[in-house]
Amino acid sequence: MLNIRSIVAALAACLLLGVAAPARADPLSIADFVEGPTLGSASLSPSGRYLMWIVRTGDESAIHIRDLEEGGVRIIGGASAREHFGGIYVSWIRWKTDDRLLVGMTRLELRRVGGSETGRVRSYVFGQSVLSIARDGSEMVSLKAPGTGDAEPGEVLDTLRDEPDHILMTYRDVWGGLNVARVHILTGEAEKVVDGHTRVLDYITDRTGSVVGRIAYRGSTGRILLMEARNADGGWSEVYRLRRDEVRNLPDYEFLSPTAEPGKIFVSVRPDAAEGESTSGVHVFDFATRTMGPTIWRHERYDVSGIVIDADTSELLAGCYWEDIYRCDFSDRSEDAVMIGIRRFFGEGWSVSVVSQARDGSRWLVHASAPNNPGEYYIFDVDRRHMDFVGSVYPRLAEPLLGSMQRVDYAAHDGQPLFGYLTRPPGAAADASLPLVVMPHGGPEVRDVMTYDQLAQFLATRGYQVFQPNFRGSSGLGKAFAEAGYRQWGGLMQDDVTAGVEHLVAEGLADPGQVCIMGASYGGYAALQGGAAQGDLYRCVISISGPSDLVSIMRWERSQAGADSDRYDYWVKSIGDPRTDRDRMEAASPIRRAADWRPPVLLIHGGEDDVVPVSQSRDMDRALRRAGKDVRLVVLEGEGHSDWSTRNNTILLTEIEAFLGRHLPAARPVTPAVAAAPAAP
Repeated sequence: MLNIRSIVAALAACLLLGVAAPARADPLSIADFVEGPTLGSASLSPSGRYLMWIVRTGDESAIHIRDLEEGGVRIIGGASAREHFGGIYVSWIRWKTDDRLLVGMTRLELRRVGGSETGRVRSYVFGQSVLSIARDGSEMVSLKAPGTGDAEPGEVLDTLRDEPDHILMTYRDVWGGLNVARVHILTGEAEKVVDGHTRVLDYITDRTGSVVGRIAYRGSTGRILLMEARNADGGWSEVYRLRRDEVRNLPDYEFLSPTAEPGKIFVSVRPDAAEGESTSGVHVFDFATRTMGPTIWRHERYDVSGIVIDADTSELLAGCYWEDIYRCDFSDRSEDAVMIGIRRFFGEGWSVSVVSQARDGSRWLVHASAPNNPGEYYIFDVDRRHMDFVGSVYPRLAEPLLGSMQRVDYAAHDGQPLFGYLTRPPGAAADASLPLVVMPHGGPEVRDVMTYDQLAQFLATRGYQVFQPNFRGSSGLGKAFAEAGYRQWGGLMQDDVTAGVEHLVAEGLADPGQVCIMGASYGGYAALQGGAAQGDLYRCVISISGPSDLVSIMRWERSQAGADSDRYDYWVKSIGDPRTDRDRMEAASPIRRAADWRPPVLLIHGGEDDVVPVSQSRDMDRALRRAGKDVRLVVLEGEGHSDWSTRNNTILLTEIEAFLGRHLPAARPVTPAVAAAPAAP
């Protein structure tokens, strides 16, 4: 369905710039999908008068600053970098004051054997710098911590909103200690204010810019992480500890933002059983007393995903969460009415978040996205109730060329209410039964939402419909729903995926024999398990970085983290204990069913994956080949678990398209001629 709002905004912006909006009737290519964002890091200056963002075109990147009152755009500098050989990157930009900005630059130059894009790296040059620059691009000052010379300059810890000429930076001294310095942005003069230690990883500041906490590790192995509060005498006291390798895997505790009160921080906390609640909520942690306050915001059905803070007072304005779309509920009725009006402007199915605000609240920079729109920026004038289009993050991915997404509610075999999302090709008739690709998410403690998904949209443009179920074990829906998936690999979680497919068939949206299953990480496991246990349901299987043997993956986890680590303990809770659950885990391991395997399989894995070792796919490939089955293994050398290079993402999509074309052919949808949305000028 055409979105008139976006098309009008795109045409208006092109006319304003004196540029004709190019029409395209060709389908989106793989290059369109893997291309990086054109526009990024947008933010308003403290007064709200100026808008700043990074524009990337090809190998070039530059900083653009627009005067929202008098008009005009100033372009600062320009950096050039090629993906396989490196160069100079604009890493990040931040406002210090209306007249001054901070810029992070990275230099990475690679020399490859034979000068080839795929050649082994022979040598490299790497460096980073932090610059202070006037708004007109003049008066450039390199900011370094005291005594570091040409060494790494460290990172900006706090912009010190109430001190116009200073910021706080962290830096490593010659002994490896992480210190904090107060740096003058006009002269570059620096003074150490916190003497660190080699075991310190990061610091936490409050609204006044005072260092109130730090994250450090303990012991020679560095496995235990400590969160420590700073005492009045400058010493440190432990607040809590956890295993260092569990920051990613245990999402129970997250710092959100400083509060209006010195020494206090907004945090997101998952409830424990004694609280009688299931969803994570917003609390205030007091570093001075080392106490956690009561819940000040919580949604009864969805975990908190973020908050909106008053740019001037640092007071909590709204709690945010993923329903189907991203929503922020404001406590003040007038502000909530503003957000309701903004959402009404975009219409149903759009997620809107507040990126930054003027300190007086007069202007909001908002980011809006939808399943068929990867993202756009807008300026909202609160007094005028007026929305101005800034630019599209991915201008080549025009809405009419992408598929539509709808929520699908269904019930599990045991009656548990479940839901997922069905993406259909652009222009597909409502009653059309099309080849279906089931795509369970990774994690498994993450969830799918109603937003742009690269793989789902790529497949939709190739004529497939894509189903993304939120099975038990998914996060975002409360602790109880997430923990319902514990030790259910190959059990209830897999049954929930199957129930979704059966529901689509019963509703006439999918045909038996016209279904493949594909996933990455845990989703890759679910795809393999679907092929192993339900070869009659799935016509083909694609596993990306997926485990195939639950016993061996747990053996690997134990070797990596240690039997007494929180990381290993978490995976024991999630998958099972090989000492007591070995039979069940072997029965739920796809590799054990190679002899009876039926559907063809595509395995894709990063050669340097440190989350799921590539041996999981290599062993699966070997087992299927020995059994005489149809299998193809693609190992992307040098790649990790995710965030692959443009080249390897191109290989990924090329392999998927070719594999599905052989085993689940689909007719490409007719592509309309549309005007591509512009990026910001």
